[in-house]
Amino acid sequence: AMREVIFHKPVFVGDLVSFYAETVSIGNTSITIRVIVETERVGASTEQVRVTEAEVVYVAVDEHRQ
Repeated sequence: AMREVIFHKPVFVGDLVSFYAETVSIGNTSITIRVIVETERVGASTEQVRVTEAEVVYVAVDEHRQ
């Protein structure tokens, strides 16, 4: 499940896109990951611009979806 997604700025064709992820928490059957997406604009400085960030929760389920 995606708990939250924030779109700060658009990504354009030709941009160099980098994804970074870090573990926020680990439970018995779930893990929460924070994802940050940054881009370097074509023809601009080498400064990275944050374009998106999200918090994603992965939950383990069995064959009965429990």
